[in-house]
Amino acid sequence: MFRKLLKKKRFAVGAAIALLIATAGGAYAYFTGGSSSATGSGTVGASTTWGVATGTPSWSGSLTALYPGASGDTEYIPFTVTNNGKGHQAVTAITATVPADSNGYAETASGASITGCLASWFTATVDSSDASLPADLAPAGTYTGKIDLTMQDVNSSQNSCQSASPAVTITAS
Repeated sequence: MFRKLLKKKRFAVGAAIALLIATAGGAYAYFTGGSSSATGSGTVGASTTWGVATGTPSWSGSLTALYPGASGDTEYIPFTVTNNGKGHQAVTAITATVPADSNGYAETASGASITGCLASWFTATVDSSDASLPADLAPAGTYTGKIDLTMQDVNSSQNSCQSASPAVTITAS
C-alpha cells in the first residue's frame, strides 16, 4: 500500500510539474493572421478668390488728368492683391482693362456708359516696376503694384471723354 501511495504522489507531482510547464511557456497552439489594411481619407481645401483693392491715384508728371497723347501724362493706379485663403496661393497674373459697353464706350466704376468715349482710346498696363510673378502669398499676404493708365491721341474729336472718369478693372489670377 505504501507503494501505491508513493505511485500516486509521484503521479500527482509529475502532473503538477507538467501543468506548470504547460502554463509557464509551454506549448501554445495558434494561427498567424493574414495581412490586412484600412484606407482613410484626408480633406483638402480649395483656393479662394483674391481680394483686389485700389488706392489713391498719382501722376507721372505735372498733369493731374488724362489728355489725348500728352507727353508724360500717365495716371498711376495703385492696387493691392490679398490672399483671402487659409493656405498659400500663387498670384500668377495681373491684368488691367478699361471696361466697355456693347458699343465699345468706356464705362465708369458704377457701370454707366460714357457715351462717345471709346474704351479703346485708353491703355491700362501693369507697371514694369512691379514685382515679378508668380508670387507665393501666405494667408492674408499681399502683393502690391500699380497700373499705368494713358489716353491715346486718335486724330479725331475725343471731346466726349472730357471730365469723364473711365473705370479700370484689375484682375488677379
